[in-house]
Order: sequence, then C-alpha cells, then structure tokens
Amino acid sequence: MKTYLTIIFLSISTITFSQDIENRLSDEKVNEVACAVCSNVNWAKSEGQDMPPWKQTMERLMGFKGNNEEFRAFFNSFLKTYKNQIICPRFKVSSRVYPPQHLFKRILAVEMNEIFEEYFFDLEEGDIDYNAYEIVNEKKETILDWVENWIAQGKGDAEELRDIAYSLRDEFGAKYGKELPN
Repeated sequence: MKTYLTIIFLSISTITFSQDIENRLSDEKVNEVACAVCSNVNWAKSEGQDMPPWKQTMERLMGFKGNNEEFRAFFNSFLKTYKNQIICPRFKVSSRVYPPQHLFKRILAVEMNEIFEEYFFDLEEGDIDYNAYEIVNEKKETILDWVENWIAQGKGDAEELRDIAYSLRDEFGAKYGKELPN
C-alpha cells in the first residue's frame, strides 16, 4: 500500500510540476537555471566529481524541496519541458573554448560521459526527450548529429561517444535532426 501511495504521489507531483512550470518560468528564469546547471557540469569536471550538484542548484534557484527520488522527477520534468532552451553559455578553460551549446552536448564535450551512465541511462524511455535541437548551419542538430560531428573533428573518445549515441537512439528514441518533423 505504501508503494502505491508513493507512486501516486510522485505521479501527481510530476504532473503538477509539469503543468505549473510551463506557466511560471520566464525565458530569463529558464536561462538562469540552464546556465547554473551547465556551470555545475563544469564544476564537477574541474573537481573530479562524477555528478554535478544539480539538486542543490534546483533547491536554490527553483525552490525544490524533496528527496532524491522526487528530485529526479522534478529535474527530468524541467529538462523535458524546456528541452530546446537549456543552452550552456560559452565556456573557456585554458586554451579550450566551448561554444554555446545544449546541456547534453556540453556534458559530452567536457568529457563528463559518466553523467549519462550515472544519471541519464538510469531513466525510463520518455522521462527525458533527447531530441532537443539547435539550429546549426540552418539545420536541426540533435545530440546524435553533434556526436558524429565531434568525432569527425577528432575530438573525444570515438568508441565511447558512439556507445552513448547508440544507447540514446536504441533505448531512448533519440533521432538525428533530419528525422525530426519540420
């Protein structure tokens, strides 16, 4: 009985949050949260952490209160609701410069691939929409397109990136930009 009540509570919380977040977040607020979430990735990389402190960021910026399981539903709803707006700002570290890019691309660009293993691949299909895209050279570019381009530039671990791309496509329904509806 307790399990059923927990599932019902999480479902209602997720639905309520999903409906509420669409009505209350301005583009400026989404950008503020996106920048902070991206900064968390950069911080985790520089500090040798496997996971960014996203829960603390969402507590601070979005007023999230809850346990880790509730956080996943909350954060996933944010990522899904604003999938095309979660753009990381330009980031320079030493001589390396990362252009503005979607959070999923930034995670792989800074070689924090373990975030996909630790967080994103632990989800069910549909929890997050991996078909977020940016317009690059007048075409839709998804994470799958980006992975191919990144490998073609000789960046990253090609085998590991292809494994991630394969999992995103096979297990989570990710598509290439040309496969997305107009």
